[in-house]
Amino acid sequence: MKEIKILMLVNVLCVSAMMAFLAVVGPIIRALNMQEWHAGLTVSVGGILWVLLSRYWGKKSDIVGRKPILLIGVAGVAISYLIMAIFIDFAVVTPPLVIISLVVLVLTRGAIGAFFSAITPVSNALIADHIEESKRTAYISKLAASSGIAMVFAPSIGGALASYGLSVPLYTFAVLPLLGAVILYFYLPSEKVVVKKDMPVPKLFDIRLRLPMITAFITMFGVVTAQVCLGFFVIDKLNVDLIEGAKITGFVLSCIGVAFIVAQIIISKVDINPYNLLKFGSLVGLLGYIIVVMMTSQLILTIGFSITAFGMGMLFPAFQALAVNLVTKHEQGASSGTVSAAQGMGIVVAPIVSTAVYQINPIAPFILTALAFGLLFIISFQHIKKLNA
Repeated sequence: MKEIKILMLVNVLCVSAMMAFLAVVGPIIRALNMQEWHAGLTVSVGGILWVLLSRYWGKKSDIVGRKPILLIGVAGVAISYLIMAIFIDFAVVTPPLVIISLVVLVLTRGAIGAFFSAITPVSNALIADHIEESKRTAYISKLAASSGIAMVFAPSIGGALASYGLSVPLYTFAVLPLLGAVILYFYLPSEKVVVKKDMPVPKLFDIRLRLPMITAFITMFGVVTAQVCLGFFVIDKLNVDLIEGAKITGFVLSCIGVAFIVAQIIISKVDINPYNLLKFGSLVGLLGYIIVVMMTSQLILTIGFSITAFGMGMLFPAFQALAVNLVTKHEQGASSGTVSAAQGMGIVVAPIVSTAVYQINPIAPFILTALAFGLLFIISFQHIKKLNA
């Protein structure tokens, strides 16, 4: 499948932009005299739009084709990201009223989430269009590995560029999604659409998709909790300044990316059932977060998150493969979008809950996430027993 290389490259460019922002979001919030819950609200709005639009993008790609929807998504991310970068550039010099900063960040980050929600479900549906069921997990792992590459390089580069100003990494990475849109336009082939508008689509809570939706929600809950709280956690627990906090956060996120890539490479090379990936991935994620809770240094923090990332690297291709394997061909875009909406729900819930409990105790969000992964392990284990019965 030649299209996979194009999808991987575009995914690297878009995820790099997202991850670069996460490396500096903590310092930006502090520099604009905002509070931790403001960061949580900003990310949550993006998640709400992700939930509302993922299913729409997926269904639309079934009808009008994969390429047009991918182009809209990638170009929308680029424009929204650039507007946010321009605002932050001026705001960090002369911070406006907190309410103004909050509104602008909510609107721009929300737009990024709205357009980014098209990329994953439509990409997975495109893979399902060309790849037989038994090999989809491996191909989806390759696509997820491209996210890992972005997670390795983008945060460390973003943290390093923050030394020249908090807006510098934003401007630098704002051009990447735009480059991705150009690549899609010229190199991704257009294909004839065979799905008719009146064909049935999976219901929002289709029983076939229950397990991948639960997995998507819990996995994304863990991802976003780490992303939102890590910058604050580093600054508060390691007692470092804002710039040093951005650098350490970027380093930890890069290590997370390495672990994620290793997991994806292994999965793409072996023949493993998605259901087994759910079981083992949730267990590894649980162990990693237990180590994070016990953190006493940057080294232990890095080890804990790296182990957790390895588990997440197993979970992502598992629920994404099930999203397209459990339905018929004409439902694959809508199904992938539905499961992606469950991811978006994790983005909505996690920032609000994690930043709220962070105020109680900095380790509380990570204890909560560990419990969620433990619950996922139990659910996965019981589901496998039913299948084998």
